[in-house]
Amino acid sequence: MHTVTILMSTYNGEKYLKDQLNSLINQIGVNISVLVRDDGSTDSTCEILEEYRNRMVLTWYSGENIGSARSFLHLI
Repeated sequence: MHTVTILMSTYNGEKYLKDQLNSLINQIGVNISVLVRDDGSTDSTCEILEEYRNRMVLTWYSGENIGSARSFLHLI
């Protein structure tokens, strides 16, 4: 089975984050690994990431708000 690593940058994404992560969990025929950089969220995004860290292969860290493009560069 193939392994796919997903790079995700989040910022105040509490409204949709659980749906996105559940969609990744439900993938069939592939192992999913997720690396997330939070771009300084002030909502419950980090708490959601911590919750899902225990449910799937998910590693995350938080940094200062630098915008989505630079945030993805950090992930790469």
